[in-house]
Amino acid sequence: MKGPLDVHIETPRLHLSPASDGRFHIVDRHSRHTLGRIALRASRHSRARGLELSYAVAATHRRRGFCGEAAEALVDHAFTRGLTSRVYASTAWSNVASRRVLSGLGMQQLDIAMLDWESLAGDVDPAESDLTPYARVEYEMLHWDWQQRRLDARLTS
Repeated sequence: MKGPLDVHIETPRLHLSPASDGRFHIVDRHSRHTLGRIALRASRHSRARGLELSYAVAATHRRRGFCGEAAEALVDHAFTRGLTSRVYASTAWSNVASRRVLSGLGMQQLDIAMLDWESLAGDVDPAESDLTPYARVEYEMLHWDWQQRRLDARLTS
């Protein structure tokens, strides 16, 4: 059974090909190579309202704007069709590229959550005092924020 996110989405450089359940393959429209994957779906880990954005691009295709382009197209699709009133995401504090993608979409940083040191026992060298890699940064965009961003873009173009 097809859902509202089981559609093909095109951008100038990319084709988002539906995999299943809100997941897509990010495909280069010219070479037809799969560059990575992206998803916009209800969280499997929490009861947070809205749809969770997640993505991964192969290392050989990073730093070219593919992730941001795919994320913008998918978020625009969801908000345009009224599929959600909120999109949220989280990433590691140390993942600067991912934080730039989320900020570039216009998502607002909500919180920085440190993972509990006790839960990391055995996974982290106790001598390591910098826990920055274990911090999670949470972002969100509400439908109203997305509408305002689109209006602002029209007014400045």
